[in-house]
Amino acid sequence: WASTAWGTISKAFGEEGVMMDYGDVPVNPSADFIIDPIGWSDKRPVCLPEKVQVVHGHFRPGKYDLLKDVFRMTMLRHPVDNLISIYTYWKVIPPQPNAVHQYFLKHNLDILGLARLPLLRYLYSESYFGGWDMGRLDFIGRHETRAEDLQRLAKMLDIKFDTDLHMNNTEQEGKILERKAIMADQKIMNRLKDLLTEDIMFYDKYT
Repeated sequence: WASTAWGTISKAFGEEGVMMDYGDVPVNPSADFIIDPIGWSDKRPVCLPEKVQVVHGHFRPGKYDLLKDVFRMTMLRHPVDNLISIYTYWKVIPPQPNAVHQYFLKHNLDILGLARLPLLRYLYSESYFGGWDMGRLDFIGRHETRAEDLQRLAKMLDIKFDTDLHMNNTEQEGKILERKAIMADQKIMNRLKDLLTEDIMFYDKYT
């Protein structure tokens, strides 16, 4: 979805109009806001670079709290499906400069092992949105109904989105097969639902 979202947004606003922000990912224990929350807060931007109309990426929403008169939105994916996607993706990408990913690879964690790690177990309820007022968001969409939600968003922003665009280079055959195998295992799925209870409640509440 991340690559599809970028393609959809950049097509609507132009590549110069979209700023990518993946350098402050909340599931990275060495992220600035975790190591030095006060310093991170003091460095938050009060304006965007010239020509930038959209900031897209993975970051805590408070990072852009100082911007005024902006439209804030997020797209959420069901926590179980999202965790499966992260798991199958993390298995095939090279080691990242992220201690959680390195730990995952070093210990060869299975999907339940990944789901028990706090930064991922409470991905929405704590890592991304913990302590932040979700009522400040102008729009919350769902990955599962993204085409319809993008149409709804387009009307709100008075802009046209290409909802047929699909860019996902992570869906290799092996990844798809492993996803299907996990979803077919009812014991694993039930355990994932138990582990991710807080995030599922968060997802249900705000979508």
